[in-house]
Amino acid sequence: MAVSRSSALLVGTALAASLVSAVPALGESPATHLAAARAACSAGASTLSVPGSRVYPDVGNGGYVSLHTDVHMVYDSATNKFLAGNHVVLRDRATKCLTSFSLDFERQSANSGAGPNMKVHRVLVNGKSASWRFVRPSYPGDPKGLNDPDPRAHQASQLNPVGGPKHNPLPPACSPELLSTNAPANSRNGTMCPANKLVVTPAQHIAKGATFIVRVDYTGRPGVHNDGDGTTEGWFRASDGGFVTTEPLGTEDWMPLNDHPTAKPTYEFYDTVDAGRVAICNGVLAGSTTHKASKQFPNGSVTWHWSASMPVASYLVENSVGDYSITRRTADNGIYYYTVQDNNINAGQRSANTQVIAQQEDITNFESQFNGSYPFTSDGVIVGTPSASFEEEMETMITFQGGQTDPVTLYHENMHQWWGDNVSEGSFAMTFFKEGMATLSEDLFTARTAEMTAGGPSTSSGQAAFEQSLVQAFKKTYDSTGSFWTQAPSKPKATSLFSSDATYSRPAAAYIALRQILGHPNFVRALRQIQVSYGGRSITEPHLKTAFRNWLPNPSTACKHRLSAFFTQWFDTAYQSGGTQKPQITGPGLEGTNFYDHAGCRAG
Repeated sequence: MAVSRSSALLVGTALAASLVSAVPALGESPATHLAAARAACSAGASTLSVPGSRVYPDVGNGGYVSLHTDVHMVYDSATNKFLAGNHVVLRDRATKCLTSFSLDFERQSANSGAGPNMKVHRVLVNGKSASWRFVRPSYPGDPKGLNDPDPRAHQASQLNPVGGPKHNPLPPACSPELLSTNAPANSRNGTMCPANKLVVTPAQHIAKGATFIVRVDYTGRPGVHNDGDGTTEGWFRASDGGFVTTEPLGTEDWMPLNDHPTAKPTYEFYDTVDAGRVAICNGVLAGSTTHKASKQFPNGSVTWHWSASMPVASYLVENSVGDYSITRRTADNGIYYYTVQDNNINAGQRSANTQVIAQQEDITNFESQFNGSYPFTSDGVIVGTPSASFEEEMETMITFQGGQTDPVTLYHENMHQWWGDNVSEGSFAMTFFKEGMATLSEDLFTARTAEMTAGGPSTSSGQAAFEQSLVQAFKKTYDSTGSFWTQAPSKPKATSLFSSDATYSRPAAAYIALRQILGHPNFVRALRQIQVSYGGRSITEPHLKTAFRNWLPNPSTACKHRLSAFFTQWFDTAYQSGGTQKPQITGPGLEGTNFYDHAGCRAG
């Protein structure tokens, strides 16, 4: 999106207001006053992580708020490359006077085979050329910032400090990228972080409160990011294009952005691809335009326009290209449901996938009974052929890899449309909050199946079967032994963020107990209130706990303290391995200590 004259005038006016914010003091020259105003400007923060973070501490960028992004992709599926004309346009609002700011962009990777290899050609800020450079991140809170001359300030680690006082007493600047799932977790501690910070210095300072437009032109091969557990995510190469599934960081392996879950701009996609290929993105398909043969596309091309008017967190941006068939139908409540499958999947499997995908509306209606109305105008599933590390809840367009779908995963990923997508995690340490809710949906699916077998939701036998199924799900988790309880959900590690019971099963069991504590009606009210209060934004752990605390049947001080202890035990405590230590406070009728078996705290 080009900068209009009116936008440029507003930016210029705001800049002037910032630099000349008051009449010079008596005896002070205008030049001195202007210099002082300029001196108040500084670089934007190079991370949104808090000091001491050790799970992807490098990502996100401060000093501005991400408002909207236009993706203008020019992609050749035969070569898997972005061609000339490929660019993004970011509209941001400065929260301070900025001399420079940064974006996250992994244009090159140690993964020489599947990693990205892209090149930035030009950066514009408000239509004017800006200087730019790639630098290594420094640890959150580094007083010297990205320019810290100490190489130890730019090192990767799973630990904090990086290597102990004799080696490196500083916090990690990034999580190490393990090139194999078999690599030892701490084998790359102390290695240098890659230079994935694109630092932009505009020709003029950007005033606090001003909206500014950033355009980044780049070409080359998109690719995947290597995570702290050795798995990959990002732009997976397919025989007919690319398949995008990106949690937690892989979006920066195909586009520059503010790569943090709290950065949630809206999006418009204008994807120009070779004729015969289809681009699939978030939101609603607004149309497509066919173009004649050109030098870049000898057989012609087509531009696919998708519109995502809702905020989309960084790792939920979908943009796959391939030989896809796409259908859309409109539900009675007006929600669009998309079914997208790669035509290279055999007919029998496509038919089986279609039967699973057809359940999405029913699943959405069922999950709405707990979460409230579906938060977006569309929902859908895309089934790709590459073997990726996982399925993912891309906002309004759930990805299934390897050419197959299944209903349990669809329940899980669809639940994420409320938890993780509409209400996002405030940090990576909060991943458990949304994965726990999605795992709870799997338990609800099992309970729903038991309910239907026993007579349906309108019968007492069906309702009893539903409740008993949840009790059994809780018991199965609560009876876990060994190392199950040794990691606190709110204190994850990059090595196990998406493979740990602490991220999935333990918080799901906590939610079952919490439902027993609050009672089903209040539990549902709490979920719906969170969606209303934090929809389109993100939530922190203290705010999550407060939201549930507000729906205690007995709001006494004793009960509130009891619930705080419950959260500490379930979310924040790592127990010793091999023993019987685990959370003790649970819900009525569940294994453990009844929440209300406490003086001064009764159900009310």
